[in-house]
Amino acid sequence: MNVPALPPYPPSAGTPAEGMVLVAVPLAYVPHVARLLADLDARQRVGPVPRRRADPASRPAESGWTVEDLRRLSQGRSATHRTVTAVLDALAAEPERLFTVGDLAEATGRPRKKIIGAMAGLTRLLKAHYDYAGRGFPFDRVPGRPEAPRELCYTMDRARAARWREARQRGPEAAGEAGARPDP
Repeated sequence: MNVPALPPYPPSAGTPAEGMVLVAVPLAYVPHVARLLADLDARQRVGPVPRRRADPASRPAESGWTVEDLRRLSQGRSATHRTVTAVLDALAAEPERLFTVGDLAEATGRPRKKIIGAMAGLTRLLKAHYDYAGRGFPFDRVPGRPEAPRELCYTMDRARAARWREARQRGPEAAGEAGARPDP
């Protein structure tokens, strides 16, 4: 059994044992009592006041995702990027529609597990490479539809859908390199 190291007791010679009481505790309970005393000690110390993190859910619906940020997101090479890009394409193709994971799987041609995995990894990806606290997701997550009330739904408003579609269009330089004429 791992027992945390306890301070020497009784106190060293020459140190008064003021404010101390000897209490008989069964050996099996010594680690629990030591933890309890440490917790009580920690509660008495005044620590710094924790900063409140910005909650992306409390941000206005119009997020700070620019076309350039969305373009950069769409060009990621990881499997999560590719799946999220396909999901965002599906959401932008039908703005305001509520998509369940099953709907997204059907619309993207990817298995439900891939959609769920990509959405789970998306927060980590956004926190690592974008201002997630300031922007949140480039889409909305809402409680389910009448036919699927317990399932989370995904949707994109018209303004974000337009920005996403613009971000997905090839720029004039890329189109020129491919031998195609750039769009006017």
